[in-house]
Amino acid sequence: MLRHPLWLAVFVGLLALLFRVFGVERANDVFIDEVTYADIAKQISNGQLPSIVGTPFFLHPPGSFVLNGLVIRVLGLEGHSMDLALQLRWVNTVLGSLTVVICFLLVSRLVGAVPAVVAGVILASDPFVLRMDGRLMMETPAGLAVLSGWLLVLLVLDREEGRTRRWLEVGAGLVFGLAIVTKDMTAVFTVAPLLAAVFWRRTVPMSTALRILAGSIVPYAIYLLVVASNGLLPQFVEQKTVGVLRMIGAVQMTGFNTTPKVDLTARLVDMASRFGTSYVLLGLSILAGAVTAFSPVPSRRVIGLFSLVTGFVGVYSVFFGAAEEQFGYCVVLVAVVSTPVAAAMVVSWRTRLRAVVTTAAATMAIFSLVLGIQARLVVDDGLVRARDFMNAELPDSAKVGLTSVTGEFALLPHHGWEVLPSLQSLDDGDAEYVLTQSRPLREGYGFAAPGLLNWLERNAQPVFTFTGPTSGDTVLWQLDRTKLHAAVSLGQTIPPVSGGYR
Repeated sequence: MLRHPLWLAVFVGLLALLFRVFGVERANDVFIDEVTYADIAKQISNGQLPSIVGTPFFLHPPGSFVLNGLVIRVLGLEGHSMDLALQLRWVNTVLGSLTVVICFLLVSRLVGAVPAVVAGVILASDPFVLRMDGRLMMETPAGLAVLSGWLLVLLVLDREEGRTRRWLEVGAGLVFGLAIVTKDMTAVFTVAPLLAAVFWRRTVPMSTALRILAGSIVPYAIYLLVVASNGLLPQFVEQKTVGVLRMIGAVQMTGFNTTPKVDLTARLVDMASRFGTSYVLLGLSILAGAVTAFSPVPSRRVIGLFSLVTGFVGVYSVFFGAAEEQFGYCVVLVAVVSTPVAAAMVVSWRTRLRAVVTTAAATMAIFSLVLGIQARLVVDDGLVRARDFMNAELPDSAKVGLTSVTGEFALLPHHGWEVLPSLQSLDDGDAEYVLTQSRPLREGYGFAAPGLLNWLERNAQPVFTFTGPTSGDTVLWQLDRTKLHAAVSLGQTIPPVSGGYR
């Protein structure tokens, strides 16, 4: 069987698809970005430029939006943005499965079929990657393009000079360009390691790097031409400037570093039972990259540089930049590729370590499978269940207050529902019910202050409750209007912490 690696690629691909298909609409609670991206994809399917609340949107490039817009158009998908997001998750199940196949092909080319199968099984079941691939996130198509581009680079390095090599160089550049036009930050995972490879032991010839870079510019150049032709270049520059400042940490708007009350270390310890193997891979990216970068084989060295640069970006984002969990996606991908190469090199240097390395790889694969199965069996769709309950059980005239940005984008517009994130606004809006999700509110990611939850626990009646690992307790509270008005009259308004609401 090991003589037919393509059949093994099919095996790991089907395993990856199985993990991603199961529970695709229920294993992860709806995330605010998903709803936003689905709405933008719908705009593009209608021939419009991306916008949010009427303002042109250039914080992220349109690659994934165009792809999903085409899916909406071809399949005739309809519905509210949250429903579209749930349907479009199926696109990422396919793309994420293809990423596992590309990972297998990379590792197989670098160190052989057996390590490639182990790497494929680990990536197919990795719980963190599963969560990202199980949502409508741009990291999935961007990650697929990044790994595909590096596979083409390896094919380039194995070819003699000639027409075929030049076509492969241009192809690698175009695929890198697709990654960048899907998520700008992938330039750091593609262009930066490629340039480093030119100077590090002449791993990549300058002429090859230049042709790849030339190809990588094309997709983004087309995007800029569309923006400029619509007279929106000033807005583009303004939003991209903010995006760069956010990435380097000069402006903190999202991520763990924006909420000093949240202990990142404690949160990681708490999440270790769900993403333990993923944390190991995140930690290995720099170490494996450093080992692999010293290989005498150019194709291995270039992957080592890719791993080093990506790992350092991940570390920087945690301590100084926008510490958002999606930044770790490409770090895990490259670690799954570079670690088998580093392990093979270590075994070649110290053959007595073969049993230790083999045992560690098998243990990692087993634990990844266990955590992956656990991740897909969990039911974590609190916001969808809350919406269904409110639509089915509340009268049409019911006034419901929403308290988070996810609730705002995922549930509005709806008659009688509006963002009311304080006792003052709930009283002024004559709200009868209020919807909360405990984890984002207590960690400072909602509009409402954590104190609102404490007041509701003492003074309101829960009529719907769902507990999940992502959002904690999703609760619909029935308000006692007398107690609410009395609290506001006494000056207990519990003002919101963000969003510009009162």
